[in-house]
Amino acid sequence: MRFDLGIFNGRVVDGAGNPWYVGDIGVTGSSIAKIGRLNKKDCRRTIDASGHYVCPGFIDIHTHSDLTAMVFPGCDSTLRQGVTTHLVGNCGSSAAPLREPNVEVAKTYWGEWAGKFDDWDWRTFGDYLEQLERRGVGHNIAALVGHGAVRTAVLGAQRRAPNAKELEQMKGLVDEAMRSGAFGMSTGLVYPPGSFAKTNEIVELCKVVARYGGMYTSHIRGERETILDAIREAILIGQKSGVRVQISHNCPKIGAWGRTKETLELVEKARKRGLQVTVDNDVHTDLAPALSGALPQYLHELKRKDMIEHLRSPANRARIRKEIIEDKLPAFGPSGLLKHGYFDRIFLMHCPKLRKLEGKTVAQVAKMRKKDVFDTYFDLIVEEEDEIIAIFDYIREEDVRKLLVHPLVMVSSDCATWSETGPLTDPPPYVPCAFGEYPGIFERYVRDEPVLTMQEAVRKMTSYPAQTMGLFERGLLRPGMKADIAVIDLARIKDRATNLWPHKYPFENYPHKYPLGVPFVIVNGKVAVDNGRQTKVLAGEVLRHRPR
Repeated sequence: MRFDLGIFNGRVVDGAGNPWYVGDIGVTGSSIAKIGRLNKKDCRRTIDASGHYVCPGFIDIHTHSDLTAMVFPGCDSTLRQGVTTHLVGNCGSSAAPLREPNVEVAKTYWGEWAGKFDDWDWRTFGDYLEQLERRGVGHNIAALVGHGAVRTAVLGAQRRAPNAKELEQMKGLVDEAMRSGAFGMSTGLVYPPGSFAKTNEIVELCKVVARYGGMYTSHIRGERETILDAIREAILIGQKSGVRVQISHNCPKIGAWGRTKETLELVEKARKRGLQVTVDNDVHTDLAPALSGALPQYLHELKRKDMIEHLRSPANRARIRKEIIEDKLPAFGPSGLLKHGYFDRIFLMHCPKLRKLEGKTVAQVAKMRKKDVFDTYFDLIVEEEDEIIAIFDYIREEDVRKLLVHPLVMVSSDCATWSETGPLTDPPPYVPCAFGEYPGIFERYVRDEPVLTMQEAVRKMTSYPAQTMGLFERGLLRPGMKADIAVIDLARIKDRATNLWPHKYPFENYPHKYPLGVPFVIVNGKVAVDNGRQTKVLAGEVLRHRPR
């Protein structure tokens, strides 16, 4: 038998959770043709993986690469980590469907990313997937349809329930997405417009998803004080609609620190009742949104200049402060730092007008100015005209570790694929997960301070997310499977994008760099990272879910 590629003498970690064994892998076309002992003379190209681990390519089940995969078609930062598949369209946000007269409203939810496209020339979900295909992608892309996108297409930014006719229109959009190859539907229930939806609205849409054998993924309605109720809602949606449920990045945020045992027990009990509920989580403990991102949801609907004017009013500030502390419509995780007064965990990262403040906390600035911390927070947004970005340190690493080792939790990144250079890199973003999530787990949690074995870490990155998505031809090293393969040099692997040990601000490893220790990545049988250098081949495919 002749092979296009032979990978020799590697420690094969098959993705199923089995310990490694030494073997050779022969690739023909886009698939694995043989595993065992090969003859180098039978291979057009060979790779010597001696001393390295050979794994299935990593499948990232929670990403936001919907648009950045078009800006950076090589998928540079994620491919270089050994990632070979991204599931996009999470947290209720997908690039399609779009529908007049609400296209401009939909684009506002994507912020500055929207401006990188002069012409959003897709409307249906099928159109969007075809656009991705025409441009080409460096690794595989699978997509969810976002509930927020569907809601916006029909209702715009209206904060109300759809009437019967509108709900049928929304169901029709979900149906088109599923027929076009969506893997399911996602919600983001702490963000507008998803936060305005009631449970029954989501159940009705998920019934459409269930007919096609798709999945429901959710950034649940509360990740802090209300986390248990929010998980119960996600499980209830699965129970009532018949859809399988994926709870996204489900580490308890500030206000729920230490409650991992309770949250996981809810999932375990649901599975004992026969409900297909699973969980993913990333390992980063911070996030870098605009300061205004932690304000109550309705303020996000205002135009920038209107929000700034709104924040100038002392009466408005007093009301907003009260709303943040009462938290009646739970906002996303970092908002908990404001609710609980942890302004010393909010580090100013990008201040276009007030550069001298970069690296300081909001608490430090308030002390410098001898002002109240809330007023200082509002002042900074106004003074910087809402262009100020901060790092919110809002998750405990102890909780991350507890989730990481649980057998029902798979790995995700919550990232968008990126690059060291090009559009969206000036100023450079703080997106360590986009550059170092997977190498960082091997470096920290497998090698240096081990809590996972190599085989269990790989299972959580490969076969587990693959089976959850329904990607049954990927995620394992077996003859006949697609040849998505990562070669890992565990001794050298290094995440060069993250400051986790411990947090250090300002940022000594910023801007981010590609990781070390991932010498080869194969996508659909083609060598996409060759001895540490990224090739120019766009070997990824736009994957489409097909009803079972």
